[in-house]
Amino acid sequence: MIHFLRVPAALCAGLIAFAPWAEVVAQNWLPEDPIPPDSSVVAGRLDNGLRYFVQENDQPENRAELRLVVDVGSIMEDEDQLGLAHFVEHMAFNGTENFEKQELVDYLESIGMQFGPDVNAYTSFDETVYMLQVPMDDPEVLATAFQILRDWAGGVLFEAEEVDKERGVVIEEWRLRRGAASRMQDKQLPIMLHGSLYAERLPIGEPEIIENAPVETLRRFYDDWYRPDLMGVVAVGDFDGAGIEAMIHDTFGGLTGPDDPRPRTFADVPVDHAPLVAIATDEEAQMSQAGVLYKQPRAPQGTVADFRRALVQSLYSGMLNARLQELTQQAAPPFLFAFSGQGGFVRGVDAYQLVAIVPEGGLTTGLNALLTEAERVVRHGFTATEFERQKTDLRRGYERQLAERENQESGALASGYVQVFLRGLPYPDIETEVELVDALLSGITLEETNAFAGQWLNEQGRVVLASGPEKEGLETPGDEDLTALFEAVAAAEIEPYDDAVVDAPLLPVIPEGSAVMDEETVDEVGITIWTLENSVRVFLKPTDFKDDEVRFSATSPGGSSLGSDEHFVSTNRAATLVARAGVGEFDDTALEKKLSGKIVGVSPGLGSLSEGVSGFASPEDLETAFQLVYLYFSAPRKDETAFEAYKALMAGILANREANPNVAFSDTIRATMTQGHPRASRPMTQELLEEIDLDRAFSFYQERFADASDFTFYFVGAFDPEEIRPMVEQYLGALPNLGREETWRDLGVDPPSGVIEKTVHKGIEPQSRTQIIFAGEGAYSPEESTVIGALASILEIRLRELLREDLGGTYGVGVGSSLTYRPDEEYDVTISFGSDPERADELAAVVFEEIERIKTDGPDAETVDKVRESQRRAKETNLRENSYWLGRIQGMDQEGRDLRLIPSYDLIEGWTAEQVQEAAVRYLREDQYAKFVLYPEETVEADQ
Repeated sequence: MIHFLRVPAALCAGLIAFAPWAEVVAQNWLPEDPIPPDSSVVAGRLDNGLRYFVQENDQPENRAELRLVVDVGSIMEDEDQLGLAHFVEHMAFNGTENFEKQELVDYLESIGMQFGPDVNAYTSFDETVYMLQVPMDDPEVLATAFQILRDWAGGVLFEAEEVDKERGVVIEEWRLRRGAASRMQDKQLPIMLHGSLYAERLPIGEPEIIENAPVETLRRFYDDWYRPDLMGVVAVGDFDGAGIEAMIHDTFGGLTGPDDPRPRTFADVPVDHAPLVAIATDEEAQMSQAGVLYKQPRAPQGTVADFRRALVQSLYSGMLNARLQELTQQAAPPFLFAFSGQGGFVRGVDAYQLVAIVPEGGLTTGLNALLTEAERVVRHGFTATEFERQKTDLRRGYERQLAERENQESGALASGYVQVFLRGLPYPDIETEVELVDALLSGITLEETNAFAGQWLNEQGRVVLASGPEKEGLETPGDEDLTALFEAVAAAEIEPYDDAVVDAPLLPVIPEGSAVMDEETVDEVGITIWTLENSVRVFLKPTDFKDDEVRFSATSPGGSSLGSDEHFVSTNRAATLVARAGVGEFDDTALEKKLSGKIVGVSPGLGSLSEGVSGFASPEDLETAFQLVYLYFSAPRKDETAFEAYKALMAGILANREANPNVAFSDTIRATMTQGHPRASRPMTQELLEEIDLDRAFSFYQERFADASDFTFYFVGAFDPEEIRPMVEQYLGALPNLGREETWRDLGVDPPSGVIEKTVHKGIEPQSRTQIIFAGEGAYSPEESTVIGALASILEIRLRELLREDLGGTYGVGVGSSLTYRPDEEYDVTISFGSDPERADELAAVVFEEIERIKTDGPDAETVDKVRESQRRAKETNLRENSYWLGRIQGMDQEGRDLRLIPSYDLIEGWTAEQVQEAAVRYLREDQYAKFVLYPEETVEADQ
């Protein structure tokens, strides 16, 4: 699906021209006509060169999304500045003309907005973007937010002390990103970017420069490139657009740049080189990947002709991807996952890619399959039935966007205008796009789409990619082996694609169903509750949050806990195997084709304590969703081919699982925290995979879904209860009723007691990971759950301030918590952070010191206020989300709580600092925790 602002660049670039244009002219569109901009967007340029985009939008209500975009990234660094574009971005949060160190972050958190890694800013090759979301109920907050943007644009201080402290944070970000993927990228990227400066300007930079660059060198980059003629401001939100435009003029109009500005140049990436091959292996790599990159000059994107080319491109990619997906459903698939797509590669260059994740040892087989499918299209084209399905899907996607035009999220729109500023993309409104689709799509022929196949597959600018594990006994193909595949495929006999379609109704016999026998309403929150004659309960909450969305779920007590210990490997995966098999007369591929043009998805699920279904649908496709639900009860499929495809997928994932040091770390934590329980501590391995028995798994699924009398369904979204009542009665009312009374079984999985400390030595990078877990018996209540959640949030803020901001010892700290009521009342508080191995003990000691401080003194008032305001703001937006209401209705129904409390803020306003302090004493006990530390393998040798 193509949408110039609302889809990835892969669907908006690299467009090939076609004719005729009669249908376009008939609709008053000419090929050379520019795509008109959205008239609701106010765009302008200040006298100093700064550009801006402003749009009023009330999704979410009472919020504004603000962006400062700098059209410069790491590509403009001098040789002594590698990594400093990114470092400058960090320093923007560490002292400006109007905000001292930490004051800016404190302010953002005080108004309930998020702060954290990758949340508020990012740096790439060619741009740096700063992001704010602010509430709109206080004019002073908005004014302060604009002052922050202005300070980022021209008022960052670069105080020497703060620069030195931040060096450690940036190094920790570099350290966090190191691993098998980054090491293989280091080998492949210079070949992919052959002859280009991009290969030498990765945004993360060089550690030596980050650690040692003088402050003056850092400031030089800022002074050279942070200037108004290279900047854009984007504002989208629930505000008065004219007022925002005036604020932009007032705030940024006085911003000036250097008298003699350096030219903003763009690095070339050659696209006319001879074919290249980039092979990389690594001892910690888990998966093997094969692919081909075809580099191309950036295609124009501003006219009706360009839009039409994008439609053709989308049709081509969609049909080829469907074929690739179909191959993954074979019993012995040539690849585990594959993708074909075209889009922006780097600034000024597009690329078409064929990529596949392949089984171990399958690099040549997987690449051969990719090339064969591409060649099959070149020789034989797509079929008429494929073409019509893809057209239907594309058209339906636009129809849905049109239906949701009043519900577009401000954040997504703001991200789109960032790309408009950076890349000159058109930004039509959805009505214009739909008008263009209506005018153009019918005139696009199968013949011209088939002709499109050969346009990208050229030797010039081609790079063959292969990567995978490096281990004894596994042979990696060489350059000549991979290159030879192209000639072999060209010489091979390739049969046309057979588009097998099951010509049958989705549901052959419509069931009679049963009526609603009881109804109650919770008027305060607009919820209706029905009980059907077969005892199925149904909760319905109509909303106006989205015009084309209905979400639903269903649950029943039991789950895999009722399966035997002996066969738990099979029973645990029962729903997964059924979901991958299709339903009724349709296998997974046939079902996908049958549902063409529909927006619907239904999946059965099996948890440890319950079984159920979940899904979504457009209101017009809701009956199809009901039919699928009915079929997953009445006609699930047992498919041997789908089972073998699943085993092949898992075998590929598991083949080198243990090579990843983080896997060894997580396995140790799981085994320890479950005390080696045979049903909870064992990770999936190749040996366990072979234990899965399809017959046993399918039988268990049938048994769990044989009785719907204890199922409860929950529906939230754009529907009228009375309009969907016939469907509820017909399909859910027809589900089987055996009248069983059952519940889940407590398997006895409990955390260990006492203090446990374990170290894991795995990996070659100088990385350490620390995880501290406090877990044990608790007493559940909604109030106590809120308090322990507040404790975790307070602790996360404080530890970030200490470990990251003060000590420069980590890139980020995570603190999570839970308080469960089934199968046991248990608590869990988990603290995790990465660091230099040599500082792991130091930082862990600081964690325990801060815990003791909170237990002794309680949390400070400022942090308490930050957390409470964040909770308020989150709830404010959550109450306008279908997914939030769905989760809360189901959760509170299962807990037996009053549904009228869902919109209440009482729990948020009710907890106190004293309760948090008491919770810290109760849960963060010095005699009840487990501490795990991951070290690289070399530390073992050093110790020895």
